[in-house]
Amino acid sequence: MVTVSIVTPSFNQGHFIEESIRSVLSQKGNFLIDYIVMDGGSSDASPEIIRKYDNLLRDGTWPVKCRGIRYRWVSEKDKGQVDAIQRGFARAEGDIGGWLNSDDVFLDENVFAKVVSEFGNDHNLMILTGDGPFIDREGKSFGVHHVDAIDFTELLYLDYHILQPATFLRNPLYKDEPLDASYHYCFDAEYFIRLISKGYPYKKVDTMFACFRLYPETKTLSGLGRRYRESLRIAAKYGRNRLHYIVAACYRYFEIVLQNRHPGNAAVKRTTGLLRPLAYRLVLGRWGR
Repeated sequence: MVTVSIVTPSFNQGHFIEESIRSVLSQKGNFLIDYIVMDGGSSDASPEIIRKYDNLLRDGTWPVKCRGIRYRWVSEKDKGQVDAIQRGFARAEGDIGGWLNSDDVFLDENVFAKVVSEFGNDHNLMILTGDGPFIDREGKSFGVHHVDAIDFTELLYLDYHILQPATFLRNPLYKDEPLDASYHYCFDAEYFIRLISKGYPYKKVDTMFACFRLYPETKTLSGLGRRYRESLRIAAKYGRNRLHYIVAACYRYFEIVLQNRHPGNAAVKRTTGLLRPLAYRLVLGRWGR
């Protein structure tokens, strides 16, 4: 029987975490769920919410739709998101694994069944990634993340386009390849770029697996300067083309920093719009994705 392990790192996310937990526990199909919630010692309602679902599973009132659920959780001080995920992975027992941040959600109750089927059809597959909607603080969709295929050079120098909550790994990959805690904002990008650079077999499918939540306080939209610097550090680490690095430095400054700091600025928007096709042409030989 296939087991799917999911780790949810969380800290003071009581506003969102219940929806995330329910999206894991509601999965339906012929598999086991191994769910590990790593709370960093939250001072809000998070521990009570996490404990509630432990109680519901223990007393049999939660409607289990798969072959069984093992639910484990801790609420204690950690060294941050990467540390929480890594310690969760150390506890995980699944054949397939991944992490779901406490403000993201799986799209519906059929996600794991589709993921298990994809891995079952290709026993060499190590990384599976799909698509999903962007949602706001209230859970409203405002766009869809979709790419036809993963392009390593584009990942490295231009637009990073792997949707983390819609990505799953085969064990022992998530055990043997640790996350790099020296990255705070781009640790997921460094991780997947590293795995692909090492030649692990991966597959991109046109299936929506998870919703990615974006709001001003998220790491994606905060700490823009550090996220920009970390993205260039990754490009320098895994790339060898000096011209492409220079293009990345210019393009990403507009794309990551200026556009998010000045979303209504017409000059920034216009310059970024002109820079994007030029950057793609210089790096990939085409005028866009």
